[in-house]
Amino acid sequence: MLHLTIRAPLVLLILLFCGAVFADDKAAQTNYMLHCQGCHTPDGAGAPGKVPSLKGFMGYFLHVKGGREFLIQVPGAAQASLSDVELAELTNWMLHNFSRAELPVDFRPYASEEVGGLRKNTLIRVTQVRAELLLKMADVGIEVAP
Repeated sequence: MLHLTIRAPLVLLILLFCGAVFADDKAAQTNYMLHCQGCHTPDGAGAPGKVPSLKGFMGYFLHVKGGREFLIQVPGAAQASLSDVELAELTNWMLHNFSRAELPVDFRPYASEEVGGLRKNTLIRVTQVRAELLLKMADVGIEVAP
């Protein structure tokens, strides 16, 4: 009986932790639907020639200097009506759901403190900065679409 008493709290703790992770994942997915999906589409494919695709590509930004910052500083992210915690969760969710295979081996998820600092510097020259990052990607052997 003592064995069961010790295990029950451990099982409860594991279930609560799993539920919290699931809730955060669901919150991030909901935030994607509310704040990003309208332009980037439900599957992250975007609109060719108009809205960049996240699908199979977003993770490549983390391979080049300035790319990590770019993902948080683009106006749609930096100016979203989300808390720093929510934006970090959303960005990590998008990376894992739309571009997991493209993540660098040493990927570390965004933390709310990092996001809070980065989003204070919203990009104004988004198209130019993105083009510069795409050139850096090409320089390290990442194939970028025209």
